[in-house]
Amino acid sequence: MSREAGDRRQEAGRVLLVVASAVVLAAIGCGKKGDPQAPLPRGPNAVSDLSAEQEGDDAVLTFTFPDRLLTGAPLTDLEAIEVYRVVNPPPSLTGPRRAGSSQGGQTGTGVVALPGAGERRAATNARLAEEAFYQAGEKIATLALSEIAERTRGAAVVYRDPLSPLFAEEKKPQPLAYAVISVRRGGQRSPLSNIATLEPDVAPEAPVLLSALPAEARVCIEWLPPQKDVLGRPVEIGGYEIYRRILPEQEYERPLNAAPVVALSYVDAGAPYGVPLVYTVRAVLAKNPKVEGLPAEELALVYRDIYPPPAPSRLDALSEGDRVRLVWNPVDAPDLAGYLVFRAEGSGEAQRLRKEPVANPFFTDESVGQGKRYRYTVRAIDRAGNQSPPGPEAVAEPF
Repeated sequence: MSREAGDRRQEAGRVLLVVASAVVLAAIGCGKKGDPQAPLPRGPNAVSDLSAEQEGDDAVLTFTFPDRLLTGAPLTDLEAIEVYRVVNPPPSLTGPRRAGSSQGGQTGTGVVALPGAGERRAATNARLAEEAFYQAGEKIATLALSEIAERTRGAAVVYRDPLSPLFAEEKKPQPLAYAVISVRRGGQRSPLSNIATLEPDVAPEAPVLLSALPAEARVCIEWLPPQKDVLGRPVEIGGYEIYRRILPEQEYERPLNAAPVVALSYVDAGAPYGVPLVYTVRAVLAKNPKVEGLPAEELALVYRDIYPPPAPSRLDALSEGDRVRLVWNPVDAPDLAGYLVFRAEGSGEAQRLRKEPVANPFFTDESVGQGKRYRYTVRAIDRAGNQSPPGPEAVAEPF
C-alpha cells in the first residue's frame, strides 16, 4: 500500500469517529427528560351561552346545541346533557368577581385568580370553581339523546325546570343558579358551562279568555283577570301580554303589544284574513313585569273577510256620440280588487258590463245605441269577492 493511500485511510477513520461521537451525543441528548406534557383534551367544549328566564312557574333554560370538542373538532357522539341547579347560591359562585355577571343574565365559571399565572394555575382554578359549584348544587336532570332532540328548537336546546316544588318548600322564592355539561359516549365530560342566574317570583295563574269579536280590519279579544298566583295566594297584576300565532305554527313569537296592557281587552288591528288564528294572554306581576303568568287557554278562530269596501262616492257619465265615458271617485281600501260597472237600459234591470273588475276609476261603454237612455252604477269589490253597495246613479242618452 502506498503512503498516500494510507493517509487517506487514516483521514477516513477520523471522520467516522467524529460522526459516531455526534450520533452518541445526540442519542444522549434525546434521552434527557423535560417537563411532562398534558394529554390532549378529549371532552366536549363547554356551553357558553346558557340563559335562564322565568315563564309561569317554570325556569326556562336555553343554550346552543353542543357540537364541538375542546380541540375544535366536531362533536359527533354526544350521549347526554346534565343540568345542575344551586338554590340561593353564595356570592363566591355568582358574585362580582365573575366576569360578565348580571342579574338574570349569564356569568362565566368564575375562576378566582390565584397568585401567579400560567396554564397549570388556570386549570387548577377552573377545577376548584367547578368543584365548588358541584358541592353547592344538585343535578336535576340528565337528558339522553332522544330527550335532547325533543327539546331542540332550531339550533337551541330548551329545558324547563318546574319551580312549584321549590315555591312550596320555601317561604319566599330563593335566587337560583344553573349550569350544564355535555357528556360524550365514552364518558368524557365537558367543563362546566357559564352560570345563568335567576331571581324567581311566584307567577300569576292564567287569565280566562272570554271571546274573540271579529270586525272589519280588527279582532277584539276580552278576558277575566287571575285572582291568585300559582300557589293560590292573592296576587297583584300589573298588566297583560297578548300573543297570536298562525296555524300550523307551533310557537308564539313576541307579544302583539309593546307594553303590558292594563285593560281587560285588546284590539288586534293587524290580524290577517282567511287563516286560522290562535290567541292567548298572560298576566304579569305588578312588582316584576318580567315575570309572566301561565298562558290562558287558547282561543282559535278563522278571521274571514266578510266586510265589503265602501261604494264610489261620485259617478259622471259623459256621452260622446257612439260611446259613453264613465268617471268616478276612487275607493280607498287596502284589499281593493277593482270596480264592477252596471248598466240598465230605460227602466230595465241593471246588467254587469264586464266579467273582470275594472282596475282604474274610469270606463268607456262602446256598446250603446243612438237615442237610448242608459242608467249606470259602479260597485267596488275586494280580493275576497265582497261587493260594496252601488254608488250614485248616472244617466246618459247618446245622440
